[in-house]
Amino acid sequence: MTTTQHMLRRVALTTLVLSAVAPMTARAQGNASAAAAAMGDNYTALARNFNAPAWNPANLGLDGNSRFSLALSPQFGLGTGPLTFKDLKDYGGVVVPAGVREQWLQKIAENGSQSIGGDINITPLALSIGRLAFSATTTVRANGEIPEAVAELLFFGNAGRTGSPADYLLANSALDANATSTLALSYGTRLGIMPVGDFAIGVTGKYIVGHGMASMRDNGSAITSNPVEVTLDLPVVMTDTSSMTAGSGMGFDLGASWKVGRLTMSATAKDVVNTFAWDTDNLYYIPVTAQINQDSSVTQIDSILPLSAAPQGLQDVLTQRIEDATIKPSLALGVAWKGSDRLTLTADLRQRFGTGIQLGPETQIGVGAELKLIPFIPLRAGVTSLSGGMRYSGGLGLEFGVFNLQAAASLLDINGRNDTTFGFTMSFGGR
Repeated sequence: MTTTQHMLRRVALTTLVLSAVAPMTARAQGNASAAAAAMGDNYTALARNFNAPAWNPANLGLDGNSRFSLALSPQFGLGTGPLTFKDLKDYGGVVVPAGVREQWLQKIAENGSQSIGGDINITPLALSIGRLAFSATTTVRANGEIPEAVAELLFFGNAGRTGSPADYLLANSALDANATSTLALSYGTRLGIMPVGDFAIGVTGKYIVGHGMASMRDNGSAITSNPVEVTLDLPVVMTDTSSMTAGSGMGFDLGASWKVGRLTMSATAKDVVNTFAWDTDNLYYIPVTAQINQDSSVTQIDSILPLSAAPQGLQDVLTQRIEDATIKPSLALGVAWKGSDRLTLTADLRQRFGTGIQLGPETQIGVGAELKLIPFIPLRAGVTSLSGGMRYSGGLGLEFGVFNLQAAASLLDINGRNDTTFGFTMSFGGR
């Protein structure tokens, strides 16, 4: 391999790694329950105790709640596509055949780019006392796009797939990241308005803090073959880094549940009102540029500049992305059936209205199950159909009286992308 090929592959690999390790972010309102995750997030009618703020506050008014519950829960997710980590693992430690590399590149070309991203969702405190519940969650989320040209250089060197040096435009290079925290307080109460069963309503009030958001887009990066030269222009626009509050707002969820015997039916309207918005009055601009050739290399990452220093077209595009990163309303319908003390079945239908700060599909419908072959070791599984794909979930628990441990993992295949998530919950007095 020539010196030029080494140089170009190094640039391609660096771009790939920078996208992969970018900061991740969290959901606006996190799920503190690994049990819910193991059942495919089909938990609207089943959630109780500290889980209520994330799923349905009305359930606090039904039976099945402890007098007191306390939990902490970290959950993590990482995804990539259309080329997945499994694709790479299959050829670990061996030279990837040219035909396989060609297939990989074709998949990326058909998709428009290679995406990679993930999220970290930490709930350091979730608790319930009677009909009241509180949760505090911090989320970090990121999503990046690696252009086809970078993948071709990584797979084939500067000669490319044809064997002849060519010029490459790095269009579609992108990265979006944000971090938020949510404090949620829920209350549920039973109403004696149904002739049969128990009917309850509930409300969740939320205060959301945006700690920071950044958006990067390519602005004309290119790799030329004659002369051999790499020009990177990847400007970043971000919120004010001098404060941990770069956005804020209030939100409200409304819920209702009706329990008749072993059957519970629930509905939740999330973010019926949500005023969260990023502060776009103090946005900043970082021009990230690099010029590399066979004789020298110059990399420049300027100090943080006022957004007004950026080209107007770039200001408009990146500012709009930050303004669009708001929290959109959603509707969830759920049903849970306790067939016995050992078997529970659930089903959910969820629809989000609009695209905002939340990741994931707009529409999903799924089923979940919990089976206790051994009374203190519940086994859980869930299958969820999403707009564009499927998610398969599973997990188990260890329940010793008031002390509980839950673990969950899931595999998501959506729009040619594979995401893996895992998490656990340690709780006292409930699950």
